[in-house]
Amino acid sequence: MAVNPSSSSLTYEVLIAAPPERVWAAIATSEGTRATLFGSSIESTFEPGARVEFRGPGPDGDRTLHVYGFVKQYEPNRVFSYEQHPAPAYNEQHESVFCDMTYQLTPIGDRTKLELTCAWSEGNPGYEHAKQEYPASSYMDAIRNFAEGTSVDPDGRDTAG
Repeated sequence: MAVNPSSSSLTYEVLIAAPPERVWAAIATSEGTRATLFGSSIESTFEPGARVEFRGPGPDGDRTLHVYGFVKQYEPNRVFSYEQHPAPAYNEQHESVFCDMTYQLTPIGDRTKLELTCAWSEGNPGYEHAKQEYPASSYMDAIRNFAEGTSVDPDGRDTAG
């Protein structure tokens, strides 16, 4: 599904003191997404057109479907793009409510620039929520912490070492 021209988008950028492989692990492996997305694991074959799901603890047990979507582009350690929908349990119009998510990784010396662009469909309530925090992003902070080998508990306390 193409992004509606009247959609809203936000782009986040962060420079991470880690190689692209470590940043990639934060966004495209179950270990990484469990640490950065409230205990949810990513599941997909990652082939273009393949379904992608984020499952984790929730009202339906340990494998509650939180969001799902379809892979658009997947080039390990470089770019990951997918169309994301809320699970039916969270939004009855889940098929027409979406966000195009694109992660772009660029090595810069011994660091990695991560750029995340989120383009929401018209009327997607996720946009208003994200806009309240923008340009900050607790999700981008979690990715950086994971990739750099630090972790933070839900109250913001460093739990490494």
